Amino acid sequence: MVNEQLNEYMHNFIKEICDTIGPRESGAEEEKLAGDRIESELKSYCDEVRKEKYIASPTAFLGGIRYGAALVLVSIIMYWLSLLVDLAILKFDPIWSTTFMIIGICLLTLSVSYFILEVMRYHETFDFLFPKKESENIVGIIEPSDNMKQAVIISAHHDSAYEFNLFYYLKRIGQITINIGYGGVVIVFIVSIIKLILNLLNIYVDLVFLIFGIIFLAFLPIIGAYMLFHTYNSVPGAFDNLSGVAIVLGVGKYLSEHKDEFAPKHTKVYLISFAGEEAGLRGAKRYLKKHYDQLLEEDTKMVNIDSVADTKPIIFVDKEVLVGANHDKDIYEKLKEIAEDAGIDYKIGSLPFGATDAAAFSKEGIKATTISGLNLVDELAPYYHTRLDTPDVVKPEALGIVSQICIDYLKRLDGEV
Repeated sequence: MVNEQLNEYMHNFIKEICDTIGPRESGAEEEKLAGDRIESELKSYCDEVRKEKYIASPTAFLGGIRYGAALVLVSIIMYWLSLLVDLAILKFDPIWSTTFMIIGICLLTLSVSYFILEVMRYHETFDFLFPKKESENIVGIIEPSDNMKQAVIISAHHDSAYEFNLFYYLKRIGQITINIGYGGVVIVFIVSIIKLILNLLNIYVDLVFLIFGIIFLAFLPIIGAYMLFHTYNSVPGAFDNLSGVAIVLGVGKYLSEHKDEFAPKHTKVYLISFAGEEAGLRGAKRYLKKHYDQLLEEDTKMVNIDSVADTKPIIFVDKEVLVGANHDKDIYEKLKEIAEDAGIDYKIGSLPFGATDAAAFSKEGIKATTISGLNLVDELAPYYHTRLDTPDVVKPEALGIVSQICIDYLKRLDGEV
């Protein structure tokens, strides 16, 4: 069983990284330094450890939000210019009303495309517009004692997020503001298209569109909030996600020091710390692309760890709604049974927005799930993506509980083949 010494080891690792390296922006030197430290630890526990470099555009994921918001602002200005032409306040040729609407809709289309494809669906459509940087995934491998019949990945990520101003200053209201912003852009987009169509048909309902124009002005503070959505200062990232990395290392340390109690016989264990998760799962996606055939050949299953702070409840994620990832039921049901047997407070829950590295795997048909302590459905933890994400919010016993679940999962899975 996991003991207090292992809990202390994991928690001390979190404190060490926060104290000596600090925040770890995706693609920055601090992210690489954290990777070096993780590599050093894994070498003590694994048969093989390697770094896997990759190139990505990490700032593409969130870096366009302020520009997208600015495009929405300009599109509302275009709407009002068109309206003022319709009302004959601007003494322009009527063709300018349609021209302004076309410009505004083009800008809205570009903004909406960015938000849907990059921010919501985690595609890399606009990455070519942003600078490229090198990052490193850290991979440790523990070979089975007998012939290999399956593989299990225990993973986490070692980069940390930019601070979200809306979450730090507005708390739960910030999350509501984000949702209102999405809805507002949809309304502006639909009304703009309707107005353009009616313009082309020479149908003018100026009073209706004047009312909508006034409503659009009420969206301006929210657009301003989006333009200040995040800083370019990364948070300490103890909870998200040095907690996960510490658990990965804790599993490795346990397997290394308790071979007389349990040594995987037919299960190859991968202990992976991904880079670039906060940059849109870039590290996990690069690993998946590079090793996809091997993942299938080895019948790989993934248990990803992301954001653990408290002992209750431990969440086994069944789906990640925004990115359209449905996780493997067999994995999270086994984890649920292990938690029940141990009397651990748990729930099976969905991630309503954002994504974890497991989503990249599940979407490509690799069996995966995430264990988390982040409940975004019922609450917004004050330390989620804010400067308050420090080691003191992470309870050592929570690290121990999740480590024990992972170890018991390995034991159960290895005993079944």
